[in-house]
Amino acid sequence: MPPARALPRTVASLVAAALLLSGCALSPTTDVTDQHARDRFITLVDAAQHAAGGTWQVKDDPSPRECTIPLWVTGARIPALRTGPAPGDGIEEAAGRMQRHFTDSGMRTTVSEIGDVVEVRAETPAGELLLFRVSETAMTITGESECRPA
Repeated sequence: MPPARALPRTVASLVAAALLLSGCALSPTTDVTDQHARDRFITLVDAAQHAAGGTWQVKDDPSPRECTIPLWVTGARIPALRTGPAPGDGIEEAAGRMQRHFTDSGMRTTVSEIGDVVEVRAETPAGELLLFRVSETAMTITGESECRPA
């Protein structure tokens, strides 16, 4: 039998485990409404498009994509796709400008070369993901919002 002083810790542990297993401890990545999270993400994509320059086509898919929140709970992400023209000032300049824009906006960035394409990957603390890809012939911005409870 456990010592008397260990009993409250055991009970607390069992209650915490029950809450976790029941899903009661589930909380969104951020404490904003779903609409605010969606609007915030689209604003990020619009700002990236503006920073890249040029005339862009909006090809966002209105269908959410499935994702998983901790405890294997199904969630949803909002996708975005924008296509733009060839960069007016060169691939390296466009990629550098976008990396600065993303960094100045508080995002973590990585830059990769994939063949003749340069990719700038940016992620917000909330889990939003933006990918800026640039080549001699075009620019694209794709992304997904944070994973929200479905």
